[in-house]
Amino acid sequence: VRASAIAQDADQNYDYASNSVILHLDVGDEVCVQLDGGKVHGGNTNKYSTFSGFLIYPD
Repeated sequence: VRASAIAQDADQNYDYASNSVILHLDVGDEVCVQLDGGKVHGGNTNKYSTFSGFLIYPD
């Protein structure tokens, strides 16, 4: 599964972006978050990224 996010330059200091993906995962499955080559969110040397995962319900 591939998801895309669109980032917005809010002002000279902060950018923001958001997205959501719902997946059915099995024990042992892995999830990774990565940027496409050469693309970075943010315009300064401080690059931030967060990831959160939630169990909606067990099988």
